Amino acid sequence: MATYLIGTDAESASNAICDEIDDEIGPDDRLVVVNVQMTDDVDRLHRGEAALAVFEERFGDRATVEVHQLNRGTPPSQEISDYAEKVDADRVVIALRRHSRTERVIFGSVAHSLLQRVTRPITLIPLDEGGGSEN
Repeated sequence: MATYLIGTDAESASNAICDEIDDEIGPDDRLVVVNVQMTDDVDRLHRGEAALAVFEERFGDRATVEVHQLNRGTPPSQEISDYAEKVDADRVVIALRRHSRTERVIFGSVAHSLLQRVTRPITLIPLDEGGGSEN
């Protein structure tokens, strides 16, 4: 039995993560999936809910799936790191987007911040070039 803490921000990220971990998920595994928001924008919140629903649809019949949308004003890397500790995750999984240098300087990188915070194994799933954030 393994507990996966999965961070997702878009359906494209959710689908890429699901495709990557599909073969390793078993009936005793637990997927705790979080979508971190820092907005009150209803459309973005709905897109986050849709990203979470992908995991329920793909794995709900063969593993334990818990989904959580967090909107507490805390940066995604901090929320994911804290949640990994809270659920005692065996592994953290997120999708990795390519950012220009300017984007990294201005917006930072959730993956980079997680690598600095988390002491648990992290799996980064690269997105296709067209797999940008839908949020």
